[in-house]
Amino acid sequence: MRKIILLISILALAMGGFAQSASSLVSRSKKETDPAARVALLTQAVKKSPKYAAAWHHRADAYRQLKKYKKAVSDYTQAIELTPKDAFRYYARALAYMDMEKYVLAVQDLSKAISLKKDYLDFYLARAKANMALEKYAAAIKDYKKYLTRHQATTNISFDLARAYFHTYKYDEAEKELTALLAENEDWAELYLGLGRIRYNQGRLDEAVSYYSKAINRQEDMAQAYRYRASAFKDMGELQAAADDYGRLLEFAPEDIFYNRRGLVYEEMGELDKALSDYNKTIEVSPKWPIAYNNRGYVHLKQKNYNLAKKDFEKAIELDNTLPTPYINLAGTYWLQKKDRRNVYRYLDQALKRGFRDFDALYDQEKKGWMFNNINKTAEFRAVMYK
Repeated sequence: MRKIILLISILALAMGGFAQSASSLVSRSKKETDPAARVALLTQAVKKSPKYAAAWHHRADAYRQLKKYKKAVSDYTQAIELTPKDAFRYYARALAYMDMEKYVLAVQDLSKAISLKKDYLDFYLARAKANMALEKYAAAIKDYKKYLTRHQATTNISFDLARAYFHTYKYDEAEKELTALLAENEDWAELYLGLGRIRYNQGRLDEAVSYYSKAINRQEDMAQAYRYRASAFKDMGELQAAADDYGRLLEFAPEDIFYNRRGLVYEEMGELDKALSDYNKTIEVSPKWPIAYNNRGYVHLKQKNYNLAKKDFEKAIELDNTLPTPYINLAGTYWLQKKDRRNVYRYLDQALKRGFRDFDALYDQEKKGWMFNNINKTAEFRAVMYK
């Protein structure tokens, strides 16, 4: 019996030394400035004591500093399994998920951390940032407000709040945040851009243009300001100004969508060759974008190049047969080129099956009506439309 007691005592001492050794390694790692060296020490610690949660957690911190985020998440998970009611384990893993741009998982971990420790406001701040990345703006506002019950707003928080208010249509609150920021950051172009977007959404286009211009004056290569100012100019009927802004924008961002938008402006101006050139460029950049083929086909149709128009509309349908507009335009092509009633009704029917309901446009000369002159006055045409 005495031998058994002695053996148990020896094992207990050994286990105590085993754990103490792991603890010592963790302590040494905290003094180490090189994260790779910390990983080496902590790897020894987890081997000596696999159930020592702190060792896993600290090694995860070191991996995160090395930007080895998958390994960090794996170690944080191990720490969580060992201490599932420690809120800070979930918080740490959430930050690693945010590094990886896995914001849904980050929000889940942060919500768990909050459920375990509701009064730790940094959890709310981190979840607000994750929700901003997920474009869950109402949730972000709620979390920021919780954080701000005991903290002062930083510049970044105020700017995020302005964005969140804007996207939840709370324009007065958004403007209040941006105006307060302007008092101390009068050369910050993003603030003028934000105010311009508020004015645009309020329908105050002149003021929107003024703010966009102020943004550009402070940052000449600000692509977003040219983009939004171009849209405002277009809505105001200042088409040449809109085309000029898209041209400037394309110097910074030669993207398909902006060639396409300038093409639409040129088309509205009646400068069809320039519109055609922009649609050609759009297709060159994005050869599988059906809208570009539809738009180019429409210019061909206006120029009475019926075969080219038909080819483009058919290509648009080949790329995406769910869009109703190419079918409408193809129907118009058959009427303009051949007065082919059968194909007119065939393609109109296909458009209707795909959700086309803008019937008034087919009678309006400024829209699609010009393609269906005379036939759109018949009872047969109306019967197809309203069946």
